[in-house]
Amino acid sequence: RLGVELGKAVVYQEPNRETRVEIKESVRGQDIFIIQTISRDVNTAVMELLVMAYACKTSCARNIIGVIPYFPYSKQCKMRKRGSIVCKLLACMLAKAGLTHIITMDLHQKEIQGFFNIPVDNLRASPFLLQYIQDEIHDYRNAIIVAKSPAAAKRAQSYAERLRLGLAVIHGEAQYAEYDMVDGRHSPPAVKNTSIHSGLELPLMMPKEKPPITVVGDVGGRIAIIVDDIIDDVDGFVAAAEILKERGAYKIYVMATHGLLSADAPCLIEESAINEVLT
Repeated sequence: RLGVELGKAVVYQEPNRETRVEIKESVRGQDIFIIQTISRDVNTAVMELLVMAYACKTSCARNIIGVIPYFPYSKQCKMRKRGSIVCKLLACMLAKAGLTHIITMDLHQKEIQGFFNIPVDNLRASPFLLQYIQDEIHDYRNAIIVAKSPAAAKRAQSYAERLRLGLAVIHGEAQYAEYDMVDGRHSPPAVKNTSIHSGLELPLMMPKEKPPITVVGDVGGRIAIIVDDIIDDVDGFVAAAEILKERGAYKIYVMATHGLLSADAPCLIEESAINEVLT
């Protein structure tokens, strides 16, 4: 499309699975664009990017721009129960390896750009998705934009405002006892009232609880369009589609920028109430 030759480089793995990169031409003083679409083998793809960027850096390239449509580890951008912010770690590694600029698309959270001390261009896929809705979904004026969780409401609201459509939000979660015990909502544990000073008592710590799944908004007799940034583990989308069907939605679309669809996600979608997926 750009009318330029693809750079001459070889990327391969040694028998012990170490990543090796060989740049087959001079890159001294050049602007290098490294295009890395993250495959299912995320860690190998990350190492390929780091090693190639470092190879270009040590070969005296002027600028090294990473084109990374889906930024890996972007879901790990918040501190969770004794975990770590891995997205910040990766941002530091990419800058240290020699990248001087990053071009990506629909970061999981816009604030991720603050993890970098190099420029980041966060491109948007929404214009194409909005155009698809207008051109390909007949009677889209009878549609309603759905956020499958309160966390996705801001993105869904943006779509609804641009299309002049209504908005619905799915609140709550399926009741999974095992998950409830490990996601941190029971930490710290409940304690009895204790007095530190006379007349001062600590309140009883109650565990957090979310209500069963419910829909805020009227979807009866409407086309439901669920929008998000990533479709990976599809259990949430499948559960959302089921309750939307129960509430009277007659057609259900799922739209997202990044279609990772890990493990058995395609089979689960085929067997669900979802009519069409667009990524």
